[in-house]
Amino acid sequence: MRLRKSTAVLISVWVAAFVLYVFVKPTTPDHAGFAPIADTIPKSVVSSHSSE
Repeated sequence: MRLRKSTAVLISVWVAAFVLYVFVKPTTPDHAGFAPIADTIPKSVVSSHSSE
C-alpha cells in the first residue's frame, strides 16, 4: 500500500511534535505550599482505627 503525500506529511508533523515535546518537556510545578493528600490524615488516626 502506497502512502499518500498528505498522510506522510501528517505523520511527520505528529512525530516531530512528539519529539519536540519529549526534548522540551515542561517541568511539573512543585507545589511546595500544598501538602500531599497522603499527609492530610495523621498516622495516629489511621493506626488507632485499624486495630479494631
